[in-house]
Amino acid sequence: MRYAIIAADGDLTHHDGDLDWDTVIGPEGKDRVRLHPSLAVTAFVNDVGLYYPDRYPRNVVGSCVLAAFGAPVQPYAGPVVFTGWDPANTPLGLSEICSLPQPVETLDTVHGDVLKALAEQTPRHLSPSWAESMREIADHARTAPTPGITLRTVRLP
Repeated sequence: MRYAIIAADGDLTHHDGDLDWDTVIGPEGKDRVRLHPSLAVTAFVNDVGLYYPDRYPRNVVGSCVLAAFGAPVQPYAGPVVFTGWDPANTPLGLSEICSLPQPVETLDTVHGDVLKALAEQTPRHLSPSWAESMREIADHARTAPTPGITLRTVRLP
């Protein structure tokens, strides 16, 4: 299977082969990040990565790339894994993970555009307001508070 990873430090790498989710995402489990429905791509992050900042640092570049692809704007922690996504791949019409489609130029281009925006540059084919919005998303990813966890005692009858 073909997939790509944006590491927490912002580096983008492409891979072919088996994907060991526990090694790449973490043993806590993966959570799908829904991207724009016109894309044959989806992304996955650690399900609880934001609760463990010492193990899963915030992925500022990954958060910006996800937002550029239509994901909810929020901080994402740890690596972001991109795979293909085929909504009609199963007999029941359930969506399924598949290889990242070729070519992967769109992912590479958006990643490069985000890096330029974060370096205070505006990519030629994009507006200054797009670059500014990426910088705002990056600032939010860096500074948003870590969500709290509420534990409740449940009494059984």
